[in-house]
Amino acid sequence: MAADFWKGAGGPIVSAGLGLLSAPFEIMSQRRQQDIMRSGLEAQLRAQNAALETNAMLSREGLYGQLGQALGAQNFSQIAADLDFGRQQRAKELELGPFAEKQMAFDVDKARREFGLAGSTEVREARQRENREALKRSLAEKETQMAGMFGRRAPVDVSTLFV
Repeated sequence: MAADFWKGAGGPIVSAGLGLLSAPFEIMSQRRQQDIMRSGLEAQLRAQNAALETNAMLSREGLYGQLGQALGAQNFSQIAADLDFGRQQRAKELELGPFAEKQMAFDVDKARREFGLAGSTEVREARQRENREALKRSLAEKETQMAGMFGRRAPVDVSTLFV
């Protein structure tokens, strides 16, 4: 009998009733899908807005950095010139002031040492030796020229010459 029920007029009525009962559930599931899609789209929109705000902030910060760099370079170039002038002025004051006397004393001591060394017998003998060697070289050059034209001649003793 239950099988005959579905074959007769009761089947479509029951299925229509079940369809009416399932309609609110379908509506609720469609709303839920719409809510999920809306929340996904809202999250995507929030991410795009955050990216735009971040890019705008970064470009502003970049412009601020460039402005600060330009102002810093302009100010530092003036300050650097002032600092350099101050250093040079201080060095000149020290050079002309307390260090001038010390430098003069060092220069006098240096001149005394050089004069003392120049007048020593070792330096004088070394200078004479160098002069003799130079004289030997120049005489040898001249003798080779003369020997080519006139033949050899007796060697000259350089130690007897005034050096």
